[in-house]
Formats: sequence, C-alpha cells, structure tokens
Amino acid sequence: MSVINFPQHASRRDEWRPDELCQLAALFETNRWDIGTTEQGEPQFYVLGPAPDHACVLCVSRLAHGYVLEDSVGRIVCEAPALHLFAKQAARAVAGAGRSFIARATLLICAIRLTIEEKLEPIFEETQESLARFAPQLAAFV
Repeated sequence: MSVINFPQHASRRDEWRPDELCQLAALFETNRWDIGTTEQGEPQFYVLGPAPDHACVLCVSRLAHGYVLEDSVGRIVCEAPALHLFAKQAARAVAGAGRSFIARATLLICAIRLTIEEKLEPIFEETQESLARFAPQLAAFV
C-alpha cells in the first residue's frame, strides 16, 4: 500500500493569510483593525473606529463561497467569490457611503432652509407691519 501526500493549504480555515491581511488593510486605508472568527470558525477582519471606543465600523468575513463585507449594524454591503473582485466592489461601496453622507447633509440643509422660509419669514413680515404701523406713534414720544 502506498501513501499519497496531498498538498496542504497554506493556512488553516480559521486564519487569514498575510497577503490577505495586507490587502484588506490597504483597501480600507486603516491602521486600526483586528481579526476574529465567526461561530463556524471562518476568519473575520474588523475595521475599527477612532479611540476611545474603537467600535467596529466594517467587518470582512471569508466564508466558503467567498468574501462578505458588512457594515456596523450587520447589513451586507457587498460580497464576491475572490479577493480581487471583492476589493473592487468594497472600494465602490465604501466610496458610495461617503456620497450617501453628502446627500443626507444636503437634504438636511434644504430641510432647515425650507423650515426657515415657511415658519420664520411670516413672523418677520408681521413684525415689519407692526413696526410700520406703530413707528409714527413711537416717534411722537421721542
């Protein structure tokens, strides 16, 4: 009976390869990251926020079918079967998140402006009318 040696994987299932870690850290342009595993033992890469909380901002998981990016509340942002495809999709998703913030900020500014126009301008107009009505009488006292 002969024994055939099968090639072993470069890393265990629950570990990131060094090239994967470098590529993920470069993709998210962060120095604050950590690693962990899922309940089934698949590796996870956590992008951490600023001090003092260092909250998890993004999470990348390597699953059997590929890579999955989740946001801080667990919503799936993107997924791909290979790391190079995942990097392209994740870069677009992260850039899109910045545009989403700008859109929300613009909407907030427009809402504030509309509130001022609808609520405060009528008050100012009434004040001008009252001032025009009572100004001659006030001038008599001076």
